[in-house]
Amino acid sequence: MNSAKSNTELFRPRITPTPERLAGKVALVTGGARGIGKAIALRFAQERADVCIVDKDLSEAEQTAHEVENLDVHAIALQADVTDRGAVERVVRESAESMGSIDILVNNAGIIVFGSLMDCDIEDWNRMIAVDLTGAFHFTQFVGRCMIEQGHGGRMIHIGSTASVLPTAQQSAYSVAKAGLMMMSRCAALELVGYNITSNLLCPQGAVTDINRELLRDESIMSALEANIPAKRLATVEEIAGAAAFLASDEAAYITGTELMHDGGCIISALWWR
Repeated sequence: MNSAKSNTELFRPRITPTPERLAGKVALVTGGARGIGKAIALRFAQERADVCIVDKDLSEAEQTAHEVENLDVHAIALQADVTDRGAVERVVRESAESMGSIDILVNNAGIIVFGSLMDCDIEDWNRMIAVDLTGAFHFTQFVGRCMIEQGHGGRMIHIGSTASVLPTAQQSAYSVAKAGLMMMSRCAALELVGYNITSNLLCPQGAVTDINRELLRDESIMSALEANIPAKRLATVEEIAGAAAFLASDEAAYITGTELMHDGGCIISALWWR
C-alpha cells in the first residue's frame, strides 16, 4: 500500500483489557503463535490467565510464549499439527499436566483455500476440512473430556467466520468447514452445559493477518474490501481478542451454543458477499 492510510488504520480503537478478569485460569490456544491466535494469547495474559500456545511452528510458538511471560504470567509452547489426533491428545495431556488444568480452549488454528465449489481440488477440500473442522473436533473432544474430569467447568471458544453462516464467493471449502464448526460448537454446548462448560463460536469478518497481509498491501484491494463493510473498516486482531476474552470470562457464564458476530455489520447487511 502507498502512504494513504486505510480506514482500519485510521479508526483503530484503543483497547483496554479488564485487569484480573481471567486470573487463576489456564487457556490453551491453538494456532497461537501469530495472527488472531497470538492476539488472543496476549489479551488473556493481560487479564492474568496462564497460556499454553499450541502451534505447528514450535519456534514461533516459543517466541509468543516468551512475550506472554513478559506479562508476568506462566506460558508454555507445544508443537502439534491439529490434523494429527495422536499429537493433539499428547499436547492436551502435557498442557494439563504442566499447567495444572485447562479452563479455556480457543480453537483458532485454521487455513483458507480459495476457489469455487466447481473448481475445488479434492486435496484442497480434504485439507481444508481436516485443519479447520476435524482439527477443532480433536481439541474439543480431548479438552472437553479433561474439563469434565476436572469438575469445575470451562469455556470453549471456536474461531469461525461470517462464512460460517453465509456462503462466500471463491471460498466454498472454507465456508463448508466453518459452517461445520458452527454446528460442532452447538453440539458441544448442548452436551457439556450440564458440566458448566460453555461452547460458543466467535465469527470475525476479517482482520489483517499473515494469511492476507501481502494481498491487502494493495490499496485498491483494501479500499474495495473496506467499502463493502458497513463499518467501513476491517477489525483489528486486538478487537477480536477482546471478544474472545469476554466469552472466556465469568461474565459470559450463561452464554452457550451461540454465535458472536464480530463483523462490522456485514451479516445484517449481507453487502459484502453479493
